[in-house]
Amino acid sequence: MEKKRPVALITGAANNIGRACAHEFAKDYFVILADLQDASKVVDEIGDNAICVKGDVSDPKDCRAWVRTAEKFGSLKCLVHSAGITARATPIEKLPLVEWEAIIRVNLTGSFLIAQAAIPALRRTRCASILLISSRAGKTGFAALGVNLNASKAHYSASKAGVISLTKSLAVELASDKIRVNSIAPGPIEGTMLPKAQWVEISKRVPLGRLGKPEEIAAAAYFLCSSKAEFITGHILDVNGGALMD
Repeated sequence: MEKKRPVALITGAANNIGRACAHEFAKDYFVILADLQDASKVVDEIGDNAICVKGDVSDPKDCRAWVRTAEKFGSLKCLVHSAGITARATPIEKLPLVEWEAIIRVNLTGSFLIAQAAIPALRRTRCASILLISSRAGKTGFAALGVNLNASKAHYSASKAGVISLTKSLAVELASDKIRVNSIAPGPIEGTMLPKAQWVEISKRVPLGRLGKPEEIAAAAYFLCSSKAEFITGHILDVNGGALMD
């Protein structure tokens, strides 16, 4: 019987970190590129080793459909969840409930929904991995490095803190199934939609003196999902140029 090829499901794959992860994982996996946006350009870049699927990570039906698609192409070995949205800086006392709920729904509830949908398929594969993208903001409570601290994006930071806690809960719960669960907490990364002058100011506050590259996050994600990291689970890996050392 022909052995099924390993499949990686990557959310948020149309841009930035998710796009870099798609290229990194396509070296050894068939990749399913899931995004609310059209990721067909990324498929064109990768070639025959990828397909794209559209949908909303905050919709459980879409999450389940992505997993079903993944299993049509092989054994789901890795879930790399990069999909998420950012937030405008707003003081907590002026933060509309609708904005709070939108960020939590996509960033935290979306992480729960895609993990929940993928677990049965990952359990069938065994020795599988879940990698969630959190953020330095989930540890510090603010999203910018000394920029506009009076408007700290509390809803974004809270959503990413939830992702960190969810990572640890899943790691404990799924350990007996040989499913490892880890997270990367990126610092400031190139490609985020901010004015160039603001990024220059932020980079001055990073000990390594620059912004990170999406490819550096992708490389770390690949390592955590690889056989070289088989004794690592429940870990939150800081990739931030020294912006946070804890």
